[in-house]
Amino acid sequence: MDYFADFDYLHSMHKLGRFGIVGALIVMLGIPTIMAIAYDSFPGVLEVLTGASGLLAVFVPIAVSEVISFTPVLGTSAYLSLITGNVMNLKLPTVMNAMKITNAEQGSEKADIVSTIAVAASSLITMIIIAVAVLLLTPLKPVFSIPAVQIASHNILPALFGGLSIGAIGSHVGGGVIIKGRLKAAIIPAVLVTGAYFVAPELVTGLQGVFILISIPIIYFTAKRLYHKGKIQVILPSDSAEEKIASGE
Repeated sequence: MDYFADFDYLHSMHKLGRFGIVGALIVMLGIPTIMAIAYDSFPGVLEVLTGASGLLAVFVPIAVSEVISFTPVLGTSAYLSLITGNVMNLKLPTVMNAMKITNAEQGSEKADIVSTIAVAASSLITMIIIAVAVLLLTPLKPVFSIPAVQIASHNILPALFGGLSIGAIGSHVGGGVIIKGRLKAAIIPAVLVTGAYFVAPELVTGLQGVFILISIPIIYFTAKRLYHKGKIQVILPSDSAEEKIASGE
């Protein structure tokens, strides 16, 4: 089914997403505003700009790059993902795993629905875990101080990205689509970022969003050129079926 076949679904999801974004902004900005009014502690404009300039220099490029790179994968679930946060570490791996399990093709209506359900379930489970952790924080404090538990907690993110990287290495991207040699497009950005990190690690760490924005067009044009040269091959489900028929399978 075409992604835009059901306009009512798409329209309702975007409408609900915009409503959620506006509501989240009102809540996030409303609470500190109310507290500032109640305690008469509004900071000056210069103080706000001075304190936020460093954060804006880091997070504005990151925010722009995340919207550009994540939205094609997340679909309309990007609204809920950006509201609940932790997109790179949690929501994106959840969506990619869900689409792989359901064999949903990226950009299809099925993938959009699957990603929405995955993000919603992930958000609910996260809130439940946080609530339980808050309630049990004091009783379980001795457990958290055990060296083995501390070592395990420090390796959660590496384990998560390790599993995600293994899935990204394969040629199957979901929906029966096979892309051979797709990692070749990432060689130039990987060499660029790695070299820059060895020369000036603090620069790369502080401007990671800028490097992501620079890498996106490099990967796009590199992949396009390699595709036209036949170095990257895209095999659609229809192509695989024709090959099986031609071979008599």
